[in-house]
Amino acid sequence: MSSRGPWPVPWHRLQLGYLHDVYLALIRREVQLSAHWISEFVPRSATILLAETASNGATEFALAWDEESGWRLGVFVQGDERCPTLLRRQEYICGAVLPDPAEVADTVVTLLRRHLRRRWPWQASQTFWGGYPPSYRCYRDVDDGFDDLLRGHLPPDDPSCLPSWSGH
Repeated sequence: MSSRGPWPVPWHRLQLGYLHDVYLALIRREVQLSAHWISEFVPRSATILLAETASNGATEFALAWDEESGWRLGVFVQGDERCPTLLRRQEYICGAVLPDPAEVADTVVTLLRRHLRRRWPWQASQTFWGGYPPSYRCYRDVDDGFDDLLRGHLPPDDPSCLPSWSGH
């Protein structure tokens, strides 16, 4: 039960409210978004493609989230609802699986500014991008309170206020 009545979303879509909060935080910081989706597999995951491109105009950045390692930002290679998102030169950000949506958006803005400021290949930092995935939890840990945290980010009562997470 939530303050608004019974929670109508099945467990595999509980992340909608949290993703909506992050999506809105990005919009509020004027980050241009081009597409987004939720993957159809476990662990629960989602991807937001950013309209921001590198100086060559061919590189598209993406922000990906999963319930085990949190958020990562990198150069989009491939992915969709049925294929895990693959990013190149990715960096795991914010140090938690469910960081505050405003922190995610602020971190994305900072990282994009730093990356887009580089104009020449030799200016790329070897330490700025990279890292192994952290493991904050396992999706099999069903009694760890994670779903309760997701329920704390209830989506709006009006479904028309939610961005459609069904596809590009």
